[in-house]
Amino acid sequence: MPLGKLKQELHPSRQNLLYLCLIRSIFIAFLLVASVWLHLSESMQFPSLPVFTILLLMVAVNVVVLLRLRSDAPVSEKDFFVNLLLDVFFLTLLLYFTGGSTNPLVSYYLIPLIISAAILRSVHTWFFAMLSIGFYTLLLFHYRPLSLFSMTGHQAMSNAHFLGMWVNFVFSALLISWFVVRMSGALKKQARAIAQHREAGLRDEQIVSVASIAAATAHEMRTPLATMAVTVEELESECPQLKDEMGVLAQQIARCDDVLRKLVSTTTDNSGMLVTSVGELLENLLEKWNLARPEIRLLTSIPEPEGRLIIRYDQSLLHALMNLLNNAADASPEFVSLQLGSMPGWLNIVIEDRGPGIPEDIAGSLGKKRVSRKQGGLGLGVLLGQASIERMGGQVKLVKKQGPGTRLEIRLPLKDADVND
Repeated sequence: MPLGKLKQELHPSRQNLLYLCLIRSIFIAFLLVASVWLHLSESMQFPSLPVFTILLLMVAVNVVVLLRLRSDAPVSEKDFFVNLLLDVFFLTLLLYFTGGSTNPLVSYYLIPLIISAAILRSVHTWFFAMLSIGFYTLLLFHYRPLSLFSMTGHQAMSNAHFLGMWVNFVFSALLISWFVVRMSGALKKQARAIAQHREAGLRDEQIVSVASIAAATAHEMRTPLATMAVTVEELESECPQLKDEMGVLAQQIARCDDVLRKLVSTTTDNSGMLVTSVGELLENLLEKWNLARPEIRLLTSIPEPEGRLIIRYDQSLLHALMNLLNNAADASPEFVSLQLGSMPGWLNIVIEDRGPGIPEDIAGSLGKKRVSRKQGGLGLGVLLGQASIERMGGQVKLVKKQGPGTRLEIRLPLKDADVND
């Protein structure tokens, strides 16, 4: 496979490992040319055997890395760490046989350090910094001299020069470990923020599209609902024996009309904002729940201190909580629970069920795109619910639980004051 095509098909982590392999190849080629020239030179004694042996080992490592990149095995942080560690050890061996700290190649210790700062965690970068400084310091005293880098005369000046090179290296290594790691972390954080913003934008586009269709549908549904209401009244007057059944139908039609009227009346983000107690909010929610799902028993735990807390919300919050409760009830009709808790400034609502749970392959997509586990479902419940809660400054989190079922934790911001007696 051509190298260019291989690079295009690699995941970013695999591509970074390929770049590391290419850097090592360039370094090996440079050393090979220089070593051959020094070996053929008759003006100095060059340690050909150990140098060419080390270069051969580096080539073997590169071949192993390239073969691994052609496989489907994932590339982890451990792979980068091991490869950079090998580079540091190979460089140390080369420097030992070719002049130690007097060899200008000693500054190459900075290359693995920079790569580590760019792609690895800070603890690894600090490890390479300390390791490189330690090896550099060791090479100041233990090495095999090479006449090419030996200075004759001015011994004190040469010692000051090598000491200055060491101080400069230590200073550069510490600066890289401190600042480059933070710069790399800032770039990664920015990339994550951009990705999250892009996901939020795509989700908002879906929600705006659904909202536009819903508003148009609400207007169109008012007419057939009015017709159905008139028909129910006529049937009730013509067939008195169906009075109870017609009463149920009339109640459901009135409920649909009320929902559509509230949907049409919601025009802005702040329209219909309410400030009330958490207890009153939950009482309103349970009233709607009992009308919508009378066959499902909802177990609630609403401590009195949490019920007295103040919250600011709009009608979309009730719809969001209803959507999440409906999903739990559909998955586990025999058990659905709602529990309240609090922490300074926040209200915690926990919704649990004992259904089959959410598969891991779609758990990460909940609230970000349309995902449905129900046959015929639109996949909008969690999407719209999470969007409404996040618009109020809240959060929705899927938490792993012991045993079957799903646990959703909802955090909502609170106002500071409590309800007056």
